This record gives sequence, structure tokens and C-alpha cells, in this order.
Amino acid sequence: MNEQYVLGIDHGSGGCKVTCLRSDGTIFSEAYVPYPSLYPHPKWVEQEPETWMKAAFEAVSKATEILGPYGRKSIKALSFSAPHHVAVLLDKDRQVIRPAIMWNDQRSGEQSKQLRELYGKKIFELTYNAPNPTWTLSHLLWLKQHESKQYGKIDKILFMKDYVRYRFSSQMATDYIEAEGTLLYDIEKQEWSEFLLSLVDLNESAFPPVLSPTDECGTISPDIAKLLGLSEQTRIIVGTADTAAEVYGCGTIKDGDGVVKLATAGNFCLVTDTVTKNEKLTTYHHLVDNLFYQNSATNFAAASFRWFKESFFQEFEEGMKVPSIYPEIMKQVELIKPGSEGLIFHPYLNGERSPHWDPYLRGSFFGCTARHSRSHFARAVLEGVGFSLKDCSLQFPNKHLKKIRIIGGGSKGREWVQIIADILNVELEVPASSDASFGAALVAATGIGWFADLKEAAQAAESVIYSLTPKEKNIGGYEELFSIYQELHSRTYELSHRLSQFSS
Repeated sequence: MNEQYVLGIDHGSGGCKVTCLRSDGTIFSEAYVPYPSLYPHPKWVEQEPETWMKAAFEAVSKATEILGPYGRKSIKALSFSAPHHVAVLLDKDRQVIRPAIMWNDQRSGEQSKQLRELYGKKIFELTYNAPNPTWTLSHLLWLKQHESKQYGKIDKILFMKDYVRYRFSSQMATDYIEAEGTLLYDIEKQEWSEFLLSLVDLNESAFPPVLSPTDECGTISPDIAKLLGLSEQTRIIVGTADTAAEVYGCGTIKDGDGVVKLATAGNFCLVTDTVTKNEKLTTYHHLVDNLFYQNSATNFAAASFRWFKESFFQEFEEGMKVPSIYPEIMKQVELIKPGSEGLIFHPYLNGERSPHWDPYLRGSFFGCTARHSRSHFARAVLEGVGFSLKDCSLQFPNKHLKKIRIIGGGSKGREWVQIIADILNVELEVPASSDASFGAALVAATGIGWFADLKEAAQAAESVIYSLTPKEKNIGGYEELFSIYQELHSRTYELSHRLSQFSS
């Protein structure tokens, strides 16, 4: 019998990754294609949906190239993932009205404040989440108030991965985890909330049907099948949000499991069968039945390191004959003692999410002296992200985590993983596969019956590369530095707000 495959197609903050999975749950091939974000004004982050499609087509072609024309016909299903909260507005002709506002866009601070003051308690009762600039509801309220003409053109609203899947299949749908990321969906009743929709003058007809992540959503459109060399019988599986796919795909599928995500943004996540209602956390259903995952998130994790590299090492990278300067930076970081000789970084480069939920916070380096070199600043950035994740972890009091895995692009750097382990004072496991595209591929495999359920699929694919325990000699110093990190935040909070008026 010829080998069969499924594809998981994930659109992240910076690009599209495709994972091609064999029928036994092992990875056959992968491909990644980047695309840009747009920053037209301070606090704004947008993307053009058409760039997602171009990247998807290219990434699928690259991932399946090794299969050849005949092998591509053995791809049985596609599934999709992408960040929560990102709405794509369509007019009556199904054309995109404007660029999509991304999850890390902070323009809707005032709208979030309005929602909290007027309806905060009611919103939290319905959604288990509190208003802030991350949510789709806040984005839509901003659009309604500031772009009323464009807003009036809305006929349908899809979400990032659902728009991509719509272009692959011509069928509209979303999944319940994605819907929970809008702040427009009743998490207990599992339906669009008439009250929440009324806050932005919309009704249920503007939104797609809500399905389960493993449900089938038609087959691939003939023109897309022809473009990519796939069979017209290729089945389309709904998929889910990227963090849900990552939490699931890395094997955290039981009550008490934990995840640290070190990607563009950072998360500290707990898998639980009992929800802790806390307005500083975000709460969603897990892909595995009868479980939830709760997040405490920081806006700029690996993005802080990328910002530092581009701001302070760009000229070196341009002159080097290597694909990336990151390994060279990490070599320098390893030469610096833990604690960066008293240099502390706050990664509030685009405001901050949990536990502060404040779009006006400003990043900073504090404690610099003439002794500090560029290498000290590099290590301070990595440690500052670690302190931010520790801030996130404190939102889960009295929770004994049975297992913590670390995922995301930053987890590929062993030195950074060790820093995070030392700061959190926990053992961290690095799974062999954890990308959202891998989780989405497992969803596709389950959706077409290769596994009995999602739990079985995750268990079949689970694998850990290595684990790192905290170094005893570093724990005390990091605890003291974290205390200073917290106090600095408290003492500079008002100054951050005063500085925000100078954003051009």
C-alpha cells in the first residue's frame, strides 16, 4: 500500500509553516515561507490577507516537492491554524475590505477601557475573559468608531485560519476554540452571544457556522488542487487556533500539564479540567474533550530578541556569509554571567498583556554601566523575557504542574531554555515536535479517521528531545533580580504612560 499523508498549514505572526505528516504520526517534510507585517501608525500591526495565500501556496509546494506529481495525490487532507483574534472583513462580493488587525495591535486601548467600565462584569461572565486590546471585540469597536464607512460594508467576518481555509475550499466555517477568541462567544452555551454582538451592531449572520476542529469542511477547490498538484478529493478539516494546536501538539493533554511558549509572543499555559476564573488570564477549551487551557501571555518574547538583533547587530549580519547571526549572538551571551552584571530589561516594546494588560507600558534597560557591552545587553534581553514569563506564571497560584514543556522558536536555543528554567526554577522538557502546523496535521489525521480521537493521535506522536533542570547556583540571584524587575515596573508605570504621549 502506498504511503498516505496529511498537511497542517499554520499561518503565524511572521510566516506560513506547512508540516507533512505520515499516517503513523511522524513528520515527512516541512517548509516555511515568511510574509511581512504592516506598521502604519504607532501601536498598529496589520497584515494583508493576500500575503497569507501566496505564502501558503509556496509553502505547500515546497513541503510536497519531494513527493513529486504522483506522491502529491497521496495527500488525503489539509487542516489549518493561525493566531486567535484576527478578523478578516468581507463585503457582499466576498472581497477583503481592509488589512487584518493582528492580535498584537494595541490601537483599541480606549475601546477596551470603555468595554471594561460599561460591561466588564457581564463580558467576563459570558466569555471567562476580560476586555483588552487583543480581542476581536475591541478591534471591531475601534473600526466602528473610526472607520464607519468601511465598517458599514461588512457582510461576513472570518478569522485568519478560516479565511485561508475558505480560499482553499470555498466553504465558510470556524471552530469553537477560535470563536472563544473573539470575546463575542458564550463559552458555556457554546453559541454567538446576542448581547456581545449588539455591542458592535452585528448579528449572528455575519459570522460563520461553528464546528469542531476535526469536522470536515468540504474538499479542496478544483482550481487550488490544480495549482498545487493535489487530488480534487483532498479533504478539508476545520482546524483551530495556533496556541490550541501547539499546546495539544506538544503532548500536554492532561490536567496539570504546563507549557511555556517562547515564540513571537510568550505564554505560560496550564491545562486544567477546572477553570480558575481570573481576569488576568485568557481561557479556552482544549482540543481534548473536557479540558481547558488557560494562558498568561507576554507580547514580546522572541520578538524582543529579533528587535534587539535588528537594532544592534544588523550591520554585522549584512556582512556575514551565514544564514543567521543568532548563533553568533548566543556565543557572546554564553560568555556573560547570569544576571548580566545587574542589567535588567523590560520587554514592553508594544505595551504588555498579562499580568498588566496595559498598551501604554514602555520597554527599558535599567542598570547599565560603562562595564556593559553589547553582549550584556543581549543576555539581558533573554533574561528580561524570562522575567516576563515568570510574571505570567504567578497568575497560577497554588498550581502544582506535573509537567512543563517549552515550545516555540526560542526553545531551539539551549542556552535560552536554560535561562528560562533557572528563572522559573522548574525543569523544562523540549518536545521533538510542537509547531502549530504539527498540531494542525494531527487534527487533520484524526478528522479523516487515522486515529480514534485527538488524545490517541497526540500520544502516538509524542516525543521529547531533552530536558533541562534549573542550575542551583543561579536560582537565588535570579529571584533577587526578579524582585527588582517587579519593583521597577511599579515605580515606572506612571512614567510609561507619560512617555506614550510622545509617540508620533
